Amino acid sequence: MSSAPGAAPPVRPRHVALLLVLAGIWGSSFFVIKIGVADIPALNFTALRLMLAMTGAVLVSLVIGRGLSRDPVLWRAAFFFGLFGNALPFFLISWGVEAIDSALAAILMATMPLCTAVLAHFFAAGDRLTPPKATGVGLGFCGIVVLVGPAALQGLGGELPRQLATAGGAVCYAISVVLARNAPPAPLAHKVSATMIWSCLLVLAGALVTATPWQVPTVETIVAAAYLGLVATAFANVVFFHLVSQQTPSFVAFLNYLIPVFGIGFGAVILDEAITLQAVGALAMILGGIFIASRRRLT
Repeated sequence: MSSAPGAAPPVRPRHVALLLVLAGIWGSSFFVIKIGVADIPALNFTALRLMLAMTGAVLVSLVIGRGLSRDPVLWRAAFFFGLFGNALPFFLISWGVEAIDSALAAILMATMPLCTAVLAHFFAAGDRLTPPKATGVGLGFCGIVVLVGPAALQGLGGELPRQLATAGGAVCYAISVVLARNAPPAPLAHKVSATMIWSCLLVLAGALVTATPWQVPTVETIVAAAYLGLVATAFANVVFFHLVSQQTPSFVAFLNYLIPVFGIGFGAVILDEAITLQAVGALAMILGGIFIASRRRLT
């Protein structure tokens, strides 16, 4: 059953499943990034990651999509999504987290759903900022604060440029979700390949401008870049574009609340770290926020 024109689409179990899949993939990225940047500079590693993502996306587009898109409107939209969804936030967040605690970075990144809810209210049809949605988004943000601990807020303002850069990355992601929702209709393969091409070119340009020395990556670095490029970027973008085409930006933005929770879960499985009651309580608050924000649309 389709929703009425201008109305928010109903939230179905498959949408929640796709949200969890994306959060799981991106939540695992933190560990893999640490492996990759151990041998080469972060910007160079990001460029390598996106080169692999672009290669995989282009090959899939050539096989499934029968070539790259020839629609100039799509290429223009892909440029802005590549800029705000990959290149610019990658740079801002990488530079920001060099000098601030990861806990504070998680809180700053958690402003993304808040920004998305406001932007979507004005720029996405059927995604009005209703009281239940505002309550759900706010509850999810509180869940992040519980997850990392309120003490992380004590560092707010200490490294203001770095903190603003990290928060700017969150704003970029909010813009990218709204842009993706309003993207012109096109096959998924064409959307992803065009976005990956622009993302790669923009990051490569940044790496060349900074003149960071290039060096031969180790096998571990190549494997890490391959996972991040092919799975966490190319494949994840396919899932992302599919989800955002069926759901509101505000719903998709809950990803930023779930990703840190999955990061802790992977830490427990891979690094044998303990899962605390604090983490369980935070997850309950985040899931409760998603339910409250979407309860009138659940089907």
